[in-house]
Amino acid sequence: HKMTYKICSLVHKGDNLDRYLMGRQFLVIFIVFIVEMCGAPIEGASISWLPEWATKLFLVSGLAMILFTVQLGKVPSQV
Repeated sequence: HKMTYKICSLVHKGDNLDRYLMGRQFLVIFIVFIVEMCGAPIEGASISWLPEWATKLFLVSGLAMILFTVQLGKVPSQV
């Protein structure tokens, strides 16, 4: 099993865990940034069937985008 030994010694050499964790964090940041850029509401946007207070709560405050980002960008990339 010479080939297996060489591969395992290469993989277990150095600080690979730190590289993995740092790469995963960059992936999460990148996904969240892209989702935020793509899903930001247009200024003055409204939803006709929602009351004004609900529109302010979700669109103006950014709560809807926070929930969307967590569901689409952050949780799946950390699993």
